[in-house]
Amino acid sequence: MKTKFFYLLAGLALLASCEEDEGNPGLPPTVPPTPTEQQATVVLNEVNYGDANQIELYNPTNAVVDLSEYWLCLGPGQYLQLQNASVLSGNTALGAGEFLVVEWDQLTESEGLGLYNTNTFANPDAIVDFVQWGAAGSARENVAVAAGIWTAGEFVPNVTVPSYSIAYDGEGDAASDWTEAKPTLGLANDAVVPAQEMTTFDVTITNTINYLAAHVFNTPDGASAPGPIPAKGGSYSVQFKAVPGARLSFATMSAATNDWFFAPVESGINLFENGAAVTGDISNRIYLWDAGTEEEDPATIATVEGGGTAGNPDDDTSVRVIKTDVTPYLRTELAYDAATRYFTLTLTNIAGAQASTPIVLTPGLVVLHAQNAPLFTVGQEDRGYGLKEIAEAGVPGPLYDFFTEVGDSGAPLRLSTSISVLSPAVVYAFGSERDPWFTQGEAARAGSGVEEIAEDGNNQVAYEYLKGINVPVAKSEQTAPVGPGESLTFTLTVPKDQAYKFGFGTMLVQTNDWFISYNNAGFPLFDENGTPYAGTDLSSKTYLYDSGTEVDEAVGFGIYQAPRQSGPNVGPVDQNTIVRRVGEIEDVQFGKGLIQSAPGVTWSGDPRGGYNFIEINIQPRN
Repeated sequence: MKTKFFYLLAGLALLASCEEDEGNPGLPPTVPPTPTEQQATVVLNEVNYGDANQIELYNPTNAVVDLSEYWLCLGPGQYLQLQNASVLSGNTALGAGEFLVVEWDQLTESEGLGLYNTNTFANPDAIVDFVQWGAAGSARENVAVAAGIWTAGEFVPNVTVPSYSIAYDGEGDAASDWTEAKPTLGLANDAVVPAQEMTTFDVTITNTINYLAAHVFNTPDGASAPGPIPAKGGSYSVQFKAVPGARLSFATMSAATNDWFFAPVESGINLFENGAAVTGDISNRIYLWDAGTEEEDPATIATVEGGGTAGNPDDDTSVRVIKTDVTPYLRTELAYDAATRYFTLTLTNIAGAQASTPIVLTPGLVVLHAQNAPLFTVGQEDRGYGLKEIAEAGVPGPLYDFFTEVGDSGAPLRLSTSISVLSPAVVYAFGSERDPWFTQGEAARAGSGVEEIAEDGNNQVAYEYLKGINVPVAKSEQTAPVGPGESLTFTLTVPKDQAYKFGFGTMLVQTNDWFISYNNAGFPLFDENGTPYAGTDLSSKTYLYDSGTEVDEAVGFGIYQAPRQSGPNVGPVDQNTIVRRVGEIEDVQFGKGLIQSAPGVTWSGDPRGGYNFIEINIQPRN
């Protein structure tokens, strides 16, 4: 039951917004009656302050209370007498233990709600009940603070999710007595959800950046047309751009075999080690491999003109090492031009077709990648993507087509636009129609933490913001950024059988202010039967956003980007402050040119194609 002390301070607080309308011709002055104990015990029990705009009154007494003459006040010019209200359930003659639910479409205009037993709002004794929400520091609060009867910040629940209510726990006058909850208008409040009605989800966000560029080499140095290299001393050279974090793999057939090929070790070669580009002779990192696709038979060896694949299938289908020392046959060299950032790979046949162990190099393919095993996995079968065609016939086209294939939108299906780590992140669940963290098409909300994540990878502000509005939220268990192939993990606990949807945010760290998140509609965590979601296909609605807080620089090269800036939040302010999708990226890191994805797709499995950065896996616990 509300205390008389609370009526007094609430009245003083509300006066700041209501007293200026005294004398309103539509509200003739009356002499307020002396409130009775029975009148004082009617309470504002639940308020839906957003989508539904509904107010629930509760009578905890043993007597009927006639509320028809009572008034609701939400600030200057905002009054409603209950006999004129749109009643959704219950009666203004409110019986013992009953609820009255009314609708008022101006509720979202205010941060406080008062219930009065008279239309003269200047008298604190006329207040039956009062609740305030929103940010501290309002005029109503300041009146009470100045009077010395209210500590700043008290009685101010900070709740802003539109489809939810704030519900009273039945006793006390503190902010902690009001809890954001699923609407139960017309029914008793259940502000605390029992543990058995909660679902815990294990969430994994994986940095899936892998394939970065693919290049065919098919024309011998000094030649004018594509072809093999049977002569000792002949070579192929191929140029490509790369940045730290990239690895090099390639495949070229040893043509005097059925299905043997030269390639680096399975994990590829790091192009930058100890802060410097790798250059010089790297032949000791190259092996001769058996693709496991064709039986060795001299009668069916491909000719130096690139013959067919006529041999019998290999009894051992695994990709396996034939020789770990290829220096008698092949010299592999790397050069680097720091001014242009181009590497040059040169493969030289140092044995020739006439040697006792004949070596004929064929056209092949270079792939730049960020994770292990881009071409094959030792001990496993060929993947069927095109390595077989190189190993058996020296034809690189099918494997090149695999890496460079585009989706329905014309954006890459497999090539990642850029290489970057992903910052520590937040995941959360919300029951409102739209995402409470940010809104596409609007500026990032102050204090929301969008800027801190998008510019500096700091997830703490976003976590505190979402926690402050009573949204289920979790920070990543990892506190440092994760690179390609690594994951962020979370434990997120959500009430069951609710219309909860999933949201998240993580920074693409090699940018000024770009972050990856869900679309504003979120992804349903439960189906219509209340069954929790499990899987990865929710990743199809993850997108790259520009937060609109800092001017953009070339991905991976900006002096105001987190890995290179002097400190947090130091870049020039973006004149376009709107949060928007990133519809195109100029690949300066690997020289692929302009990559366009109008919706800003980031899932590496999206059939539309996109930037190929991320995958999300959600699994409910049993």
